[in-house]
Amino acid sequence: MRTDHSIISHHLTVPTLDGLRSFYGGLLGMHIKECPEDTLTFGFPGSGCQLVFKTAEVQPYEARPNGFYWKIGITVRNLDHAVTGLRQMGTMVPDPIQFRDIGYMTHITDPAGFTIELLQQGFQGSERPVGEGHSLAAQATLAHITLRAADISAAHACFIERLGMRLMSVQPVESLNFCLYFYAWSEEALPHDDLAAVENREWLWRRSYTLIELQHLTANSIDIEMPDEGNSGFLGFSHGSASMSEQHFIAASELACLLR
Repeated sequence: MRTDHSIISHHLTVPTLDGLRSFYGGLLGMHIKECPEDTLTFGFPGSGCQLVFKTAEVQPYEARPNGFYWKIGITVRNLDHAVTGLRQMGTMVPDPIQFRDIGYMTHITDPAGFTIELLQQGFQGSERPVGEGHSLAAQATLAHITLRAADISAAHACFIERLGMRLMSVQPVESLNFCLYFYAWSEEALPHDDLAAVENREWLWRRSYTLIELQHLTANSIDIEMPDEGNSGFLGFSHGSASMSEQHFIAASELACLLR
């Protein structure tokens, strides 16, 4: 396992950059990196993974329950504090809920139609102190890139055997016919040896690096769809060493083995 590696950037294609600068740079408080005219790059202060949008001649993004790409996840120390700040800036944010034994969360949508999950680093009632600064950015980590998979054996082969990542957590939600899997380059000791242990989850949400999250759809009747070249969506992600001396881009097409 290559523990010197981490996810460096997450890439999405869009038909226009309209509204993204004010949403990510203004509302969410992310730093904006100077880029070519057809690209915008955002990152949280102190967070290694950047979010990259690139324009192309594509159709607007349409979120689908069986789409290969699902969302990004942003973890925060105190979700209620972040939600209050976003609402004070005029944004409609649903009330957070404790979703089973997974986490305390809510979801918003960016101007391009992409879903963002806001997840507290502790369960409901276990918020942590927040310092001064932007209500979200000052306490946030771009923590998860969430994809969907139909073939979990192929997923393990891709992320563990090929990329050298480690399976960090398994979170079944049997009543809704899915299971969540989290992968990272890390040798940190888990609080509990059982990957399905609930005790590991709040610990995982507090990590400072970005993980790949897979939603494995377990219903046999569901086929996962990869967008074609004419549609907006997930382009891929890059990973590399801490020194940035080595970088690799994993295109969405290279992950097609996860589909049924």
